[in-house]
Amino acid sequence: MELLDLSTLLRINLAFNLLAALVWLLLGEVFRMAPRASRLMVATHLVRLLPQSGAAIGPPWQAFPSAAVAQLAWLASTALLLLALRRMLRCPNSPRDVAWITGIGTLGMLAAMLLGPPELPVLIGGVAVIWLSLRTVHDLLAGAGRALSPLQLGVIALPFVGVAALTTARVVALALAEGLGGEPAGLPPLFQAAATLMLTFSLTLTLMALLIWRLISRIQHLMLSDPLTGASSRRGFEQTLADAHARLLRGHPYAVVMADIDHFKQLNDCHGHAAGDAALQHCVRLWQATLREHDRVGRLGGEEFAMLLPDADLRGATAAAERMRRKLEAEPLLWGGQTLALTASFGVALPSRQETEPGPALQRADAELYIAKTAGRNRVSAARPERQS
Repeated sequence: MELLDLSTLLRINLAFNLLAALVWLLLGEVFRMAPRASRLMVATHLVRLLPQSGAAIGPPWQAFPSAAVAQLAWLASTALLLLALRRMLRCPNSPRDVAWITGIGTLGMLAAMLLGPPELPVLIGGVAVIWLSLRTVHDLLAGAGRALSPLQLGVIALPFVGVAALTTARVVALALAEGLGGEPAGLPPLFQAAATLMLTFSLTLTLMALLIWRLISRIQHLMLSDPLTGASSRRGFEQTLADAHARLLRGHPYAVVMADIDHFKQLNDCHGHAAGDAALQHCVRLWQATLREHDRVGRLGGEEFAMLLPDADLRGATAAAERMRRKLEAEPLLWGGQTLALTASFGVALPSRQETEPGPALQRADAELYIAKTAGRNRVSAARPERQS
């Protein structure tokens, strides 16, 4: 017997699917890592065990499952894999498209098993698997395209493209046979078993890599975002500001705005910290609605905020700060049946290309904020040219 004959490959495939199902079960139920997606992956591997468990018992020429049953299991596992991927990427897509194509493919295969030649169910199921595989690639590109490099996307999408390619080759080989009722034609069983094992292994590693990427992205989001308001944290804002200053040296200007909620301590003392938290959230919500999509709001600490306005001059940044001031003044906070009037003071400044870091511009904006505070609060102060240096 050869080292890697058909029976050996089937047993390896069976053992790997059992092990993978156990690993996903531990990840989802014990470590609570993407539990819904992990359960779908457990189901994916268990479904693939159905035809393999029979094929791994005894000589392969006696126990090898029918091609239609194997294709039906592959169709179901591909559908579950697509649903698991959507869970991991938090895609808003409805599962109806997956249910429709899987249901139509399954009904078509069952009808063909009863009425048609033996190759017809494999062709119908193959077309459904190809569609689901290509849909998986589409969802992967849509869900992770902005966060991953083209090379990373290509590596992750390769196993799903491989599923579509292998299934296409099998369907074409059957379609080119002499008549659907003739001698079955297709890819050699040993090649199919080896390719299936490689694809199962690579798909499992890919989904685990996506799970790790999702966890890392979540950790980064928690580090760079303020959990209370949803604005950038101090660290996240400083990182974004450093990137903007690097672009300034290449000819892309920006402006910084410092903001401070007026009489915030008095609000906390009179109405409690819950009201203070609601006020912070209220301010960020109004300011983000006022600014452009690519502008950034960061919470530096307490009631102090900073805004980064890319491609803005002093006049435009001052006008943006004035809009934020008026927006907050016009829309008070409704809290506990009370209407709480809120105002804020703003300081505006521009960076200089002679400065190697954004710190001095932020300090000038903070100085302008102090001027606005001492001048009576609820106003905007912008650094005049003589105060820019």
